[in-house]
Parts: sequence; C-alpha cells; structure tokens
Amino acid sequence: MNSARAIAVIDIGKTNAKLLVWDTQTGNLLFETSRSNLSIDGSRYRHLDTDGLWDFYITALRQAAFETKIGQIIVTTHGATFAMLKGDELALPVVDYENTYSSAINRAYDAVRDAFADSQSPNLPAGLNFGRQIFALEETFPEEMALATDFLPYPQYWAWKLSGVKASEVTSLGCHSDLWHPHERTWSPLAITRGWDQKFPPMRKAQDILGMILPDIAQQTGLPTDCNIHCGIHDSNATLVPLIRQLEPPFTLVSSGTWTICFSVGLNSQPALLEDRDTLCNVDLNGNAVPSARFMGGREYAHLANRHHGIPEISAINRLIDQGCFALPSFAEAGGPFVGKPGRIIREDALTSPEDKAALATLYCALMTDYCLEMIESTGPIIVEGPFAANDVLCQLLATIRSQQPVLTTPDSSGTSFGAAMLSNGPFAEQQRQLDRVPTISVLGLQSYRHKWRGLI
Repeated sequence: MNSARAIAVIDIGKTNAKLLVWDTQTGNLLFETSRSNLSIDGSRYRHLDTDGLWDFYITALRQAAFETKIGQIIVTTHGATFAMLKGDELALPVVDYENTYSSAINRAYDAVRDAFADSQSPNLPAGLNFGRQIFALEETFPEEMALATDFLPYPQYWAWKLSGVKASEVTSLGCHSDLWHPHERTWSPLAITRGWDQKFPPMRKAQDILGMILPDIAQQTGLPTDCNIHCGIHDSNATLVPLIRQLEPPFTLVSSGTWTICFSVGLNSQPALLEDRDTLCNVDLNGNAVPSARFMGGREYAHLANRHHGIPEISAINRLIDQGCFALPSFAEAGGPFVGKPGRIIREDALTSPEDKAALATLYCALMTDYCLEMIESTGPIIVEGPFAANDVLCQLLATIRSQQPVLTTPDSSGTSFGAAMLSNGPFAEQQRQLDRVPTISVLGLQSYRHKWRGLI
C-alpha cells in the first residue's frame, strides 16, 4: 500500500512550467522548480516544445523523488490545447494556441461552429478555440489526422504519458473549445457532426486516479512503482477548487498570470454574456457553468511596465491621475474585451520614470479587471490570486473602485498547484487558503478617472 505523504503537481502555464511537491498531511510546500515554457516555430506550424518539457519533468521528478516521498502526481495546464495521438505516439506536434490560420480556413471554420448562445464559447483569434485547431489540422494534414486515434486535452496528455491511461475531463473541454455546451453538460453539435466527440477518451473526474505510474517512468525518476496518477485539471479551474470548498457563493475569483480570468461563481441567474467582449462560460470541476471574462493581463502589464518589477507608490498613481495620463486597450494580440483595437497612451509625456510606467500598468490592469467584473455581474467577495495579488496597490485600487464588494488576496503565488493538490487523497483535501482583506485607499479623483477611462475606450 502506498504510504508516501507527498503529491507532485505538474503545473504547465503558457509562460512557465513548474513542478511543485506538497505534503498531503500538513499542506506544506516541500519542493519547487521551474523553467520557461517554450514554443517552436516549426515548418508545419507553431507548436509546443513537449519533448523539452518531458525532459525537464523527468529530471525534476528525479530530484523531487530524491528529496521527498511522492505517492501521487496530478497535472494542471493552460487551456485551449490538445494532443492528437496515433496509438501511443503523437500524430502531429501539439499546436500552440497562438498559431494563426489563413483567412480561408477561418472563414470555413466560422461557418460551421455553433452559435455563441448555445456554446457560450466566443469566436476567438488564432487557436484559442481548439475546435479551430482540429478543423485546421484536418484541412491541412488530412492523412495524418485520418490516422489519429485519440484526442486528449492537454492535462490528460501528460497524465497519459505518466500512466498509459487515456481520459478526458470537463474543465479543459469547457474552456472556450467550441466542443462543449456548458448548460446542457454535453458535446456540441459541431463536435458530434465532425465526429470529434468519438475521438476523445471516456470522461473522468479531475481527481480520479487513472492508474499507477508506468514502470519505466518509475525507474527513470526513482518514484515508487505504486505512485498514483490523477486525471488532471485546467489551471484556472484548479485555482477555483479551494474556494468552491471554502466559500459560500456567490463570489468571484480573479486568477492572474499570463491571462487574467474572472470567474463569477454561484450566481442565481446567468448574466447576458457578450461574444465580442470575450465573455464566456467556463466549466468547473463539478461540471457547472461559470460565467467568465478575461484579458491578457500579465502580458499587458509587462508591456506597459516595460519590465519594471517594483510596485508603484500611491503618489505615482495620484500624479498620473492628476495629469490625465491614460492607457487605453489593448496591448495584447489575443483575447480580451477589446481584441483587435490598438492600445494607446494619452499624455505619454507624463511617464518620466520606470515607476511611472509601473503605475500606469497598475492603473490599467485595475480598470480592466473592474470592467471584466462588471460584464459578468460579479457579486459577493472578490478573491485575487497570482501575480496581481502581490501588487498591493493594484488590489487597493480595485477595492476602492468596487467598494461595495470585499476584495481579498491570497498571500502566496501557488494557487493553481495548491488547488490541484487539493484533489489528492489525504488531509490536504480539507486545507483552506489564507485570504487577506484588502483595504480601500484615498486616491483623489479615482472614480472620475475611471469614468473618463470608460468614455475613452
């Protein structure tokens, strides 16, 4: 019987790939390592460096197994990604969702995809609807796709690599894929008509144990041969796990990273979502539809801050507001309520220091988050996790703008892996995240600045 106390979380974000090991008895973080998540601009198309990631994780698991006693592994990854298998190998490289397609393919796909009112999956650029990825591959590589035996959501691809067991899971399928109808909890007509639903393995729950680690992987890493492999979960939905178990609805999660995604949980009625504003329904681990809105907050913050990593002073915020300096969306090419609209800065001459740029980035992301929260009719507490939670000023601005709702932050940056680890077997499943109340602040003219910003966008 497996008596190891630790669970390893393979956490693959769009920007960084991490391995974290948690003690399932105490909830302590025992081990952590990371590397950049790279893409390859290959001759066929832009794809993910799955070979490089696999080498990284074998090495990282070997080191972690030497230092800790791992008895379980669970995978959590970014969305809009799937793997096509031909038997027990990739039929084609795993597509990067930032890969773009010809206008002819886009027009043909747009003609067959389901209406937003049914799918709650907006028509997104590049490959952010992974139905578009499948369609484009069938059009471009018909022979290889004809030989594909299995389509796996990205977390389940890595779980299969570890266990040899193929599975599907609803949080990735429900992430603006065009393949799932969240309110009906079933495959979309597009998926059924194209026969794609038949290519996905049986549905399993995120916490289900698919099997034990493959013997050769155990030998390579030094992990015990009875190490259990869980099915796995989409990363933002992993962050939701402890909050669903801890808080009374309604509440809203602001999950920040490369993407800032706002999840409105437990509403009494569904808000009227807008396809052209990148609102959608995600699906939580229990299969429930979760109204959501998002923008590429991490990437836009980095662009505006110009790599300045410090948190700005309130005085810098006040100065920019007083001088009427605005950042207007958007500064990322993918997703968000203003996708396709070129970003611009009004009164750029007010930015006289690196801190000023960080202050503008902070103001911009607070206002964009507020805009997204309004679109999904956010009520109840707002919980901010990820890099934005470490920016006290951003959170205080948000708390001041939305003074009718308490704003809380998580004091650590490992919400995704923490939530994934909560799907383990053991006392860790009963852990609660620490949530700290954010105070409002006195910023002269903030509400007027918000009103002017809304009028300019």
